[in-house]
Amino acid sequence: MKLMFNLQLDSENSYLIMKLLKDLSRRKQVASMVIIHQPDPETFALFDNLILLSKGRCVFSGNMLHIDSFYERNYDEAVPADGYLAGDLIKKASAYDGEHPDDYKCDPLEEFHTKTLFSTTYNPGKSWKLYTVFNRNLTNQYIRNVTNVTSRFASYVGLAAVIGAIFWQVGKPDEANNLSYDDAPLIVGSSIFLLNVAYLLPFATIPVFVSDKKFLAAESSLGLYPSWMYGVSQIFLEFVFLSLTMTAVTIVAFYMCAMGNPTMPEWSSFLTVLSTLIMSGLVGSSMVLMTTIWLPTQDLAFLASSTLVTISLALSGAFLPFANMPALPNALQWISPVKYSFQALVTAQITGTGAERVLYVGELNTPSTVSENLAVLCGLFIGFSIVIAIGMARVKEIR
Repeated sequence: MKLMFNLQLDSENSYLIMKLLKDLSRRKQVASMVIIHQPDPETFALFDNLILLSKGRCVFSGNMLHIDSFYERNYDEAVPADGYLAGDLIKKASAYDGEHPDDYKCDPLEEFHTKTLFSTTYNPGKSWKLYTVFNRNLTNQYIRNVTNVTSRFASYVGLAAVIGAIFWQVGKPDEANNLSYDDAPLIVGSSIFLLNVAYLLPFATIPVFVSDKKFLAAESSLGLYPSWMYGVSQIFLEFVFLSLTMTAVTIVAFYMCAMGNPTMPEWSSFLTVLSTLIMSGLVGSSMVLMTTIWLPTQDLAFLASSTLVTISLALSGAFLPFANMPALPNALQWISPVKYSFQALVTAQITGTGAERVLYVGELNTPSTVSENLAVLCGLFIGFSIVIAIGMARVKEIR
């Protein structure tokens, strides 16, 4: 985290603010860098380390405990009293001509600090960079941002509970332990509304993605790490979060809507629904991230992603069977990710039952199996990820 202030204060207020900053830095165990001009003695005494510059050159860099060595080696005099130290250093820095840097006698420790800060470039390995980016995203987006994470989780589970209450036990088989063709419309309805959770709620992450995009742009311009590291860490963290969230959503909706296929073991039905919702959530999040990376503003990202999801929902076949669609929308159905999520979810619930005929009437049998539909979703996710990676490589910092 970087905070920058430009303050013009009198000596008393300057001391109080610097004292507060130092106490805060010690408690939080973080470093504070301050650029200060003509500090009063009380304020100057708070500094632990000093970098003294003159005419573009570093005159002194090191711990304040070594300032006496600086005076002895370069000026052959003792350190002045604390009340005059700051002024004397400013005077010496002003008098330093910078024309004979080799004549400057640097203490070994000070020389190390100077070279570290101004001469030596340390380039950590890719594993350390990836760990740093991953840890930064984990800390900023999930550990510290508890409100956002909790709100997202509660929204997913809460909406699943509302859908479960509306479509209560619609998939429960009759006395013959089977589903009839008349049960299919309610099963179809509950499925498409449940997929709205996976594809619409990722819009809540747009502000987070926009904020991270600014960090990515600034860090990319400095060449701190390849952009793919941000993408990999973001995808992994979203996968973990969505897996946990969709597990809770599946538990709620699976039992409230009775989504188990009566011809299959309950655990198999549960895992099939869970994998479909996780994959759908990942595709939905990648669509939102893609628009956020490629478009310049948050408003445009929201507009584009909402339009994309709305069209995908319309082309899913849930609201209007493909056979009843006009020619153009019917031809565009294959680009809709919601189509494959919807087909996988409905197929998982009614295959082998008396309601299976709706798959053929509604032309929801291409691809015909859950695995094939999930494979298409996986391919779409990879495609979106490639587009995201290209966009990340092109992100520029706007000043």
